[in-house]
Amino acid sequence: MNPVFMALVAIVPIAAGAVTAAFAMRLISVTALDGMTRQPEIAPQLFTAMLIAMALVEALCIYTLVVTLVIAGKIVV
Repeated sequence: MNPVFMALVAIVPIAAGAVTAAFAMRLISVTALDGMTRQPEIAPQLFTAMLIAMALVEALCIYTLVVTLVIAGKIVV
């Protein structure tokens, strides 16, 4: 097969996962900051929840990287 196509097969999943994770982290942080500005007294709880949510999103991005590396390992040049 075409080497360019094979490279795209390995690159597209991690690119899609990284973009999705970036948008999810943006939404999490914007929502948490909005809640902190509206109710400053619960800011520590919101900050903790924000960090946990971002860690879970980052874990999904790492899983995408692992799957991409497995796909790249299966490609025979």
